[in-house]
Amino acid sequence: MTQPTATLADRAYVGRRVKLELLDAGDVRRIHEATIEVLATTGCTYHSQRALDVLEEHGATVDRESTVAKLPAELVERALATVPSSLVLGGRTSEWDLQLDGEHVYLSSDGCGVFRREADGKVRPSRKRDLEETARVVQALDDVSATSAVVSAQDCAPETRVLHEFDACVRNSSKHTIVVSIKEDWEARSLIRMAEALAGGREELRRRSPFTAIICTVSPLHQERFGMDLALVLAEAGIPVSFYPMPILGATAPVTVAGAAVVNNAELLSATALVQLAHPGAKVIHGGGPTAMDMNTGAYASSSPEAILLRSIQGHMADFYRIPAWFGSGATTAKEPGAQSAYENALAMFMAYANGADVTFGTGLLDGSRILCLENIVVDDEVFGIVKRILRGVAVDEETLAVDLIKRMGFGGDYLFDRHTRAHVRGLWQAGLGDTGTHEAWEQAGRPSVTGKAAARVAEILAAEPEPFPEDLGREFDAVIAAAGREAAGA
Repeated sequence: MTQPTATLADRAYVGRRVKLELLDAGDVRRIHEATIEVLATTGCTYHSQRALDVLEEHGATVDRESTVAKLPAELVERALATVPSSLVLGGRTSEWDLQLDGEHVYLSSDGCGVFRREADGKVRPSRKRDLEETARVVQALDDVSATSAVVSAQDCAPETRVLHEFDACVRNSSKHTIVVSIKEDWEARSLIRMAEALAGGREELRRRSPFTAIICTVSPLHQERFGMDLALVLAEAGIPVSFYPMPILGATAPVTVAGAAVVNNAELLSATALVQLAHPGAKVIHGGGPTAMDMNTGAYASSSPEAILLRSIQGHMADFYRIPAWFGSGATTAKEPGAQSAYENALAMFMAYANGADVTFGTGLLDGSRILCLENIVVDDEVFGIVKRILRGVAVDEETLAVDLIKRMGFGGDYLFDRHTRAHVRGLWQAGLGDTGTHEAWEQAGRPSVTGKAAARVAEILAAEPEPFPEDLGREFDAVIAAAGREAAGA
């Protein structure tokens, strides 16, 4: 794969970013205390006997018949104390690593879609090739830092589908990979074998895993059997896990934003506590995609103001717990690329990062995370560049105040060709897709649209010869997938 001109972490650095104070410290503390009260008195259902065993051993009150575990405040606080405050998410080589340390921000592609929108606007069921093409587009863009199983590889056998999805991502991108459709712990073991081969061994995998797993909780206050069993297997292997609650205001959580935030936080903490008690220091990321619905139609409303506010609260809670933050942003409800998808994703993206997100998940899907649209990834790459520049804020020092320059120029000076301008001009953000010329020049160019430019960029990327994947790794991946298929067939 082509090496980056600067590391991904270099390009993603924003330092002590601009942050909004959506909540004050007292508000954050009240949400935390409400969460602790819910976990201690109502508890959470864990449909996993392994999970219940761990929790009971560490002091939770467990009802085996109902599978409810009530978590005392002391237990939760003890578990939270062992969560790492920073992580490294590995790429194929260290140049592509992502540092989650509060001073870098990243954008990944989204996940779990089931359709692909072709360049001509036609929509069809997704397949493995769509993942391959998405990974190639992600690899080519400067501001999209991780690829993912953005859609399901529906042309592959269900028993090995998640392995095929991982295979498609890592063969076509050197960047970190997000795994979103894994369910069973036996799938995890095959995936870990592939990741060990990619990382160069078990210890290197623990140090800088090339993939992160997103594990969804079930609202309200449920932890599924496969999710918890899977989380325990992954945590033991050193794989980062982003627990991903998705409560819906007024449906699976209170209609008030603060109340839904308590449900979201309770599901996150109940899962985090489990893996920390079993494996102290396990790599956990404060994730989630809480949302709203249209009360008139029941439609998914991921970009409504309430949904954006709810996800923004996650950033504040992650800061409170000193856990890296990774949450949903970019799941536009638009049906085609254009004005709606641009304004929804831009606002959601800015609010996410300005309220503490280290990573957002993600870009590339229309219709509420159902339809893959590669053009949208290119547009969001540009939007994210704008957001990063805003987050870096304004440096105020002797050089940037430029008082001596202003005095020298006086009332009639020309700043354009001055040394000071030449020294700093490359720090200005530059549009790649947006048109910044005159109307006359735009007319003469044939009135190009942003979507049209994005489509041309996608076509350019996919027309290029893909860079080869190491043959030995390819053979090993094929063998692991084949063995998993045989194992599943014999089960």
